[in-house]
Amino acid sequence: MKKTLLAVAIPTLLIASTANAYELINEEGKFVDFYGQLRTQIEKMDGTDVSINAGASRAGVNAKYAVNNDLDVVGTVEFGIGYSEGSYDMANRLHYAGFATQAGTFTFGRQWISTEDVWGADYSYYFGGSGIGGVSEFVSGGRHDSSIKYVYEGESFWVNGTFGLSEDDTNNELAELYAGTSFGGLSLHVGGGTSRDKDFATVADVENTFFEGTAEYSFGAATIGLTYINGSAEQKDGSLSLDSDNIMLAGMYSLNSQASIYGGYELTNYDVNTGRSEDYTVAYLGTVYHLNSWSRAFVEVGYSDGTTVGYTNEGSDLVVDPGEHDGETSFIVGYRVYW
Repeated sequence: MKKTLLAVAIPTLLIASTANAYELINEEGKFVDFYGQLRTQIEKMDGTDVSINAGASRAGVNAKYAVNNDLDVVGTVEFGIGYSEGSYDMANRLHYAGFATQAGTFTFGRQWISTEDVWGADYSYYFGGSGIGGVSEFVSGGRHDSSIKYVYEGESFWVNGTFGLSEDDTNNELAELYAGTSFGGLSLHVGGGTSRDKDFATVADVENTFFEGTAEYSFGAATIGLTYINGSAEQKDGSLSLDSDNIMLAGMYSLNSQASIYGGYELTNYDVNTGRSEDYTVAYLGTVYHLNSWSRAFVEVGYSDGTTVGYTNEGSDLVVDPGEHDGETSFIVGYRVYW
């Protein structure tokens, strides 16, 4: 479940984030906190046995120091601390530093790209996000090792953009920009960008251009969201191109201050210049219960059908292989503890 959109849609009580972090330093002009989340989940994916893993657990440190009244220096380092069957590795997830002013925040290093920050109409904890991963992030992925990010957050208007350096083609080239606003119960954002990888999987030099627009409306205890994404990926020698259109429709309803139900439907159409056209469908339904502000449990069922180019949901660590998925039904039961 992500990210910028939901900050407007869900009551503060239901959001467990760095607000629960342990403050290492909190005094005038100095702030350092230790944050993280432990994830344990039971999965039953279609065609596999039941498994238990840590589901992208992580921990990190945020730091912010005032230089003067108009300038702060900021930094974050984060490590993945999860496990999967046969693997107990700790890996660096984020590593960036920068400065914050009244005109916005600039950060440099390994960080989530703007598309990953902004996301779209996806209220799932695990199975959603096929349009973001399979269209907007098809070439770029959700993270960039050598990026420059700018974020401005006003009272009712925000901007988020990322520029990624290729560094002698060891990374993908990336440029993207999003802007959004909200008034009353309605939140809107639009944006897009381009990414290019000269060594993409088994295909050389692929460029992806994408556009995304999202509208979300909250009324009473309910929230609905709609996202449209268009992408065009092409091999630069002109031998292959792939046009994609995706619609993500999602809804969420708070039963009370602790429990919510949610669901979504996502449809992606792929058109290849060879004349081939394929559809890929994802649907999910789930419920979440917040035991308190720093822990929650959820149950989610996912359904997929059709042919996909494959994608990764960085937030849940869900990896969907390219190829045909024939009416596959999976489920997950998860528990998370935040600090």
